[in-house]
Amino acid sequence: MSGSEDPVEPGPPAAPQPAERRVELAVTPVTGLPEVRRGDDLAALIGARADLRDGDVVCVAHKVVSKAEGALLPLPPDEGLAAARRRLARAHARRVVVDAPWVVITETPQGLVCANGGLDASNAPAGHLIALPDDPDASARALRAGFAARLGVDVGVLVTDTFGRPWRLGLTDVAIGCAGLAPLHDQRGRSDRSGQPLTVTQSATADALAGVAEVVRDKGEGVPVVRVRGLPGVGGDDGPGAVALQRPAAQDLFPRGRGMLAAGLAAQSPAPQGDPVPQGDPVPPSDLEAARRAAAAHGAQAHEVGAADAPAMPASEAPTRLLVRGEGASPTPEGERAALGAALCTAALMDLGHRARLAGRVPAATGWLVEAAAGP
Repeated sequence: MSGSEDPVEPGPPAAPQPAERRVELAVTPVTGLPEVRRGDDLAALIGARADLRDGDVVCVAHKVVSKAEGALLPLPPDEGLAAARRRLARAHARRVVVDAPWVVITETPQGLVCANGGLDASNAPAGHLIALPDDPDASARALRAGFAARLGVDVGVLVTDTFGRPWRLGLTDVAIGCAGLAPLHDQRGRSDRSGQPLTVTQSATADALAGVAEVVRDKGEGVPVVRVRGLPGVGGDDGPGAVALQRPAAQDLFPRGRGMLAAGLAAQSPAPQGDPVPQGDPVPPSDLEAARRAAAAHGAQAHEVGAADAPAMPASEAPTRLLVRGEGASPTPEGERAALGAALCTAALMDLGHRARLAGRVPAATGWLVEAAAGP
């Protein structure tokens, strides 16, 4: 994960410059689809309503693919939704990237790094979670073959899912399955307009198309399929699939999630976690106020406490101690507000140059304890 240019190996030697590429896309939602159930012929359902032509790209939300393939997990009747999703996400994970009180981020068996293992409760059959397709690229290839057999058309297919993004607000769709088009547009070896060589530029064409399709999709009204027309180079063989978009963990600059905050956020006991904050001077009041504002940004309140005020908290010699609790009107559960508020409070103190740590959860106070000392 990085900024506009990813730190990858330089590209091949300079290639001939292509003709100027002008693309005009027509993006059309495919309406009128019925509720999809296990065993449904998804290619037939879409093909009857999509008016497909050679070169079109069909963007299909993974939920309908998963439903047709039967990728559903039953929810135990005696377990809450959030707890069940967390447990199942961990149970099916290739690895757990980070485990926070409000979300668990895993690498799924399909190689995708996403929240809650990609398990989704929205638009799911009663008593079930919708899982990811076992092999999204194979699902895309099968749909593409179905369109060719039924309609005689050579199209591209994307299976999409909604992902969050590091350092950015908002969600967007990305391609988790791809067939019939190149998922990456490799521009390495070419030059920009000023003649500078492009050494790392690879555009994520499949993800960009998935995001475009999401603009016209309405999940509330049940529009899981979008047709994109006008992209050059669609058709021919299936291509490498969306697996080509996955960055290996060894090349990821941040393979472990939140780094120094991870151990504290994953703590499930009131015992202090991580390195103790050394003795020192208290954090100045102005900086404490900045830390409180950081916690309040997510609906939490941070109150300075001393040993006499909170005898149930872990013993510590840190000069500044804050109890962070979730408060105020918010759709987020109180415990999640407290956990994220404490993380933001800790990060704010560290950004201001102080020594701070997330010391652990305080069940008796339904909050989290932040300890700090004035830096450096």
